[in-house]
Parts: sequence; C-alpha cells; structure tokens
Amino acid sequence: MLFNSEYKRPVLDDTGVNAYPWYTDFLEEFVFPNIELFDFLVSWGELLVGLGSIFGTLTTTAAFFGLLMNFSYLLAGTASINPTSILIQFFILVAGFNAGKIGLAYWVIFFLRNKMPFLKVGPKK
Repeated sequence: MLFNSEYKRPVLDDTGVNAYPWYTDFLEEFVFPNIELFDFLVSWGELLVGLGSIFGTLTTTAAFFGLLMNFSYLLAGTASINPTSILIQFFILVAGFNAGKIGLAYWVIFFLRNKMPFLKVGPKK
C-alpha cells in the first residue's frame, strides 16, 4: 500500500478514517503506476488552463478542466485557495455561452465551427 509512508497519507475525517477511499484507490491503482504521464498532464494542463483563462481562448473548456484539477487537489487534501477558485470557475461555466464573446475565443470558435461541421449552431441543412 502506497499510503503507509510519512508523506503519502490519505485525507482523514474527524474519526481518523479515510475520508475518500474511492479516490485513494484511484491514486494507488491508476495514478501512481502512471506517474510520469500524470506529471506531464498536470503541468501542461495547468499551463493551458492558465493561458486559456488569461487570453480568453476556449474559456469554458479551460474553466471545466481547471475545475477538474481543483477537485483533484481538494480530494488529495490540499485546501489553500482552491474552494474560492472552484466557486469562480463554476460561475464561468454557467456563463460559458457569453464567455466566448470577448477575447481570442471569438475567432477560435468561429474557425473551429467552419472547419468542423458538427460544431455549428443552428438548424441543420
């Protein structure tokens, strides 16, 4: 079991029991055996979510994946500013349709809709 060491412990509830056993199993069975892949995905994911949010490119997608990463951090026991970020990201997801009106997303989404017909909005012809 990987969580027996001093630095790799699961999140415990008030009674000292593993608070998220399903997440602990996910980490042990899937993430740790593929740690190089997840190192790559997390570092590039954070970079792309940050750039997408700053430049307004695919803002809804960036907010969704940022939300996914923040929930992963919370389930792993890191609180910091993540609850506030989750609240903000939730509002961005709700306002996602209008999030593409300002920023680079206006041109990127227009380009993607012209190149990929299944993304077109409106009645099918």
